[in-house]
Formats: sequence, structure tokens, C-alpha cells
Amino acid sequence: MPPTMYSNNLADYGPVVDAEIFPDVNAFLKMKNFGTPETFAPVKLLVDTGSNISGLDFNIISALQLPSYSDTEEWVQGQGGTWQVKRFGCVLYLPIFGKKALKIEVLGGNYKEASIDGVMGRDVLRFCELRYNGVKNAFSLVAKGF
Repeated sequence: MPPTMYSNNLADYGPVVDAEIFPDVNAFLKMKNFGTPETFAPVKLLVDTGSNISGLDFNIISALQLPSYSDTEEWVQGQGGTWQVKRFGCVLYLPIFGKKALKIEVLGGNYKEASIDGVMGRDVLRFCELRYNGVKNAFSLVAKGF
């Protein structure tokens, strides 16, 4: 039985979850249902409640050859200023999802200086319940609707 909750201590890195990124649904299904080795990337994603869309490092996007959703770039405003970014398609798997995954769009970014591979925004968190325990300096993430 898959875990229904992911929990972690926040002291070192903040709310970071382990996940897997697949280039498409077929690659995910082959790996999870048949154990067939497929192209995927294990990643560490920072839970970012301030972001309405998830983001992924350009190195992972390139390695998995994720498809771009448009040839045009978008302007996104964040803490470091305003940036031009592209959207890419992928499939996100979290262990709390069991045998299911989410087909999502991610924004390309540069996370090579950080200890993470990207961020998980509200586009994914809407399928989860996030709890923060300030006293214990810990968080938990539970899948909802799976």
C-alpha cells in the first residue's frame, strides 16, 4: 500500500518532497505498471504555496526532452524580479499518489544553485492537504481525491 502522507522536518531545507518526473503518460504507465525502465528523473521539489504553477530546472527539462507548450515566452514576476519563461509538459508522480500521477505544465527555471530541482506550486497542491506544525518544525502532505 502506498504512503498516504509525506512528512519531513523543515530545519534543513524547508518543505521538500521527493517526486518523479516523466516526459509523458506512457512512460509513467510502463514504469509503474510493468516495471519497464523508462526515461524519468527523480527530483526534489520545494513546496511553494506562493506559486500558482510548478517549476523545474532546465537541466531536467533538457535531459527528459520535455515538450514545450508554446514557442512564445511568458513574463513571470517573482522575488528576484521579472523573468521570461516557457511552459513544458510532463507527468508528476508523488509516492502519496499511489499508482496515479498528474499531467501538468511546468515553467522552466534555473535551480542549479539550490539544493532542489524545482518547485511544486498550487497547481499540484490543490490535490493535497498541506499541514504545517510550527512547534515541531515539520510539515505533512496528504493526497486528496486519489
